[in-house]
Amino acid sequence: MATIRDVAKAAGVSIATVSRALNGNTHLAADTRQKVLAAAEELGYQKDRLAAAMRTGRTGAIGLVVGDVMNPFYAMLAHCVERAVHSHQASLVLSNAHEDGESYENGIRALAKQGVDGLLVVPPSRIKPGWKHPAPPERMAMVALDREAPGSKIPSVVIDSARAMRDLGEHLRAAGYRRPAYLAGPEFSLSGQRRTEKLQEALANCGFGKLEVEYCHHEAVSAASAARALLALYRPDIIICASNQIALGVLMIAKSMGMQLGTDLGLAAIDDIPWFSVMSPAISVIDQPVDKLANLGVTVLMKQIFGASYLPKAGDRLVAGEGVFIPRESTQGPQLSAQYAGRWLPESGKTV
Repeated sequence: MATIRDVAKAAGVSIATVSRALNGNTHLAADTRQKVLAAAEELGYQKDRLAAAMRTGRTGAIGLVVGDVMNPFYAMLAHCVERAVHSHQASLVLSNAHEDGESYENGIRALAKQGVDGLLVVPPSRIKPGWKHPAPPERMAMVALDREAPGSKIPSVVIDSARAMRDLGEHLRAAGYRRPAYLAGPEFSLSGQRRTEKLQEALANCGFGKLEVEYCHHEAVSAASAARALLALYRPDIIICASNQIALGVLMIAKSMGMQLGTDLGLAAIDDIPWFSVMSPAISVIDQPVDKLANLGVTVLMKQIFGASYLPKAGDRLVAGEGVFIPRESTQGPQLSAQYAGRWLPESGKTV
């Protein structure tokens, strides 16, 4: 069985360097760490995690409390986080919060009791007014992903979609849409509120008037009900959705009403999922770089765990990358089908 000395000899480095590489130390140069990991893999070296935990006080495990693994976006985020964690020779322990505040807090406590070295968390969207994010467990590193943690001083890693929203607005205006509406997700989510404000600003700068907003949970059934209300009250010609799950609800309602997406009703979603590009019509999206979100989140957490020279300040909001607007057939422009001509909203904004 290969020993740590064998790995050091094969990689041409010291035993201490091998130890730092296998423990995920962020001070080590990336090429050196990769050389050590390659040597360890070639020799079949397995670290004794129990002995390492007793010696260092670390378990080599990272906890992830995710919004809802049924949401394809968060399933992909969990996959990317696991891959990034493994690159630091650590393992991932997952807790699914189901977007619920109480389940989220229980997940944090459960992972802390399991002795994880640090926590990556996606704050829940289903929260009550005035909900405050729980403080990190004693002496435990914690980083929020995708959403900010209201009332907390932990750093957050997010995606900036301001430019993509502007591109979306310009595209919709050029395509001929005039009455946008937004299904914004839960009403009391801090990150959701900020996203709504950014979208309102982007559309206003593109010449649109009031953006009608309706709230719902990030699930298809709730979104379908909210979409039906939007269509009945405001007769929008384009619905923008805060997530792919909400977009699925709009798809359900459009199908039940016999509407043609892209002509009778435009549809765009924040977050892309694989089948959106192969549907007919394909769904326009603001695509978010999930891999960058995961990689920066894990890097920041590891810096906290290992006490790197640079640490994010309490409450820092770090941008991992920018969203990108991808136009597809679902926003090709309003052209009412014969079924809806004469009873859908004309340009005057009045029913007939």
